[in-house]
Amino acid sequence: MKKQFFILLFLTLAAYGQQERIAIINTMDDRDSIGISDLTYLTDRIREAAVNLLPKQRFGVMTTESIVAFLGSQENTAKVCKEASCLAELGRKVSADYVAQGRIGRFGENLTIKVELYDTQKGNLMGSFTGNSKDIFGLLSLIDQKSSDLFKRMLEESTVKPTEPVIVVEKPEVAKIEPKPEPPKPAPMPKVKEGPKKTSFWVALGLDMLGAGLMVAGYLKDKELKDSYKTYGEKGLDQSHYDNTWDDVESIQSQRNVFYGIGSIFLVSGVGISLWF
Repeated sequence: MKKQFFILLFLTLAAYGQQERIAIINTMDDRDSIGISDLTYLTDRIREAAVNLLPKQRFGVMTTESIVAFLGSQENTAKVCKEASCLAELGRKVSADYVAQGRIGRFGENLTIKVELYDTQKGNLMGSFTGNSKDIFGLLSLIDQKSSDLFKRMLEESTVKPTEPVIVVEKPEVAKIEPKPEPPKPAPMPKVKEGPKKTSFWVALGLDMLGAGLMVAGYLKDKELKDSYKTYGEKGLDQSHYDNTWDDVESIQSQRNVFYGIGSIFLVSGVGISLWF
């Protein structure tokens, strides 16, 4: 029973370390065409589409509260979102792997909407959609129709892996020399083989303990990362004050990802050896 409990715990930690986070930033209105409550509702519909489409074991959709916690306060969040020149940079500030945001504007007498999705690490635009309508209900319909196709790009991005070329080295042929016949040897006494289960148990246990240690180190780095983000937010938006703090944040984030990644590999390997043997 205890063994099953630890296996379940390790698999849960491994899944957490591999989960990617997406932040749905509050929808902005460039012309103040609609109210704040309407903007919030449109944002919630975009976030709902992401939650319904993306598998929960691979992706975590950040809540509004968690985004505000990274940026300091509700007022500071609204200010940062409005003044941000790069959506991917805003996603990195909230420690997200992906970030999406909608913007409301006008074209003639119609309302317009543009929703973009970015990979925060690469800074690449993964996809977007635009549309216009005479009223807000038409914009809501556009979100419901096109958001699912937008977030499918994340599934395609995470499943496509580059294939490495296989190099085949041909071995040189060696002339075969027939060995001289040897006199028959007495049959050796049968040896008692040690069962593989005992060896595999210790190997699996060692991998699991090493993986668990790395996951704990990653968890501690994650807490340190949140403290660093809080310090970063308290220093304000002046470029001359937060360059060094942002470098520290990126360094801690990289260490956290390394601990989680390697720890997950060791945990999964240990569990796989236990189940195989």
